[in-house]
Amino acid sequence: MRYNEFFATIAVDDLPSMCRKYKSEGYRLAQIHPVLKEDGTITMYYTFVKANEIVNLKIEKVIKGVTEIPSVTPYFLSQFVFENEAHDLFGVNIVGNVLDFNGEFYQFAEGVEAPMTIISQAQLEAREKKARIEKAKAAKAAKAKREAEAKAAAEAASAQEQEAPAEEASQTQASEEKGSEE
Repeated sequence: MRYNEFFATIAVDDLPSMCRKYKSEGYRLAQIHPVLKEDGTITMYYTFVKANEIVNLKIEKVIKGVTEIPSVTPYFLSQFVFENEAHDLFGVNIVGNVLDFNGEFYQFAEGVEAPMTIISQAQLEAREKKARIEKAKAAKAAKAKREAEAKAAAEAASAQEQEAPAEEASQTQASEEKGSEE
């Protein structure tokens, strides 16, 4: 099956009317997908699907905690999950969610708010370099441990070999002494 996909930018105020339109035409709202941009704003994508038609509407320049995005749950109840995620993970201010968890959909460590962030290429490279260094250190430590264990085992074997002739000599001397007593 071939899909016909369409993208369009809409204004925040047009979202409810677009939801009514696509719902009345038999589309389902498949997902809401927030994307955090490098300038700190969020783009909200709304994907409507009907047979082989895919319509992607986007609202750009959403400001965390400031821009009010009307809830689509009055039209598509199942979207309460995506709206709570957009709020909790990205800080999107969704207004009118029928099943609003009021910021408690996810639990985060104290002081963490809207944890989704942009990682720059430099930050990614620094993290990867740090991981490679840690991996190399761990490999070096493991090798040193194996070598130390091998050395200790060799020394124990050598000591055991040196003790064996001394034990044999003392056993021979004890036998000889026992034989002379008889």
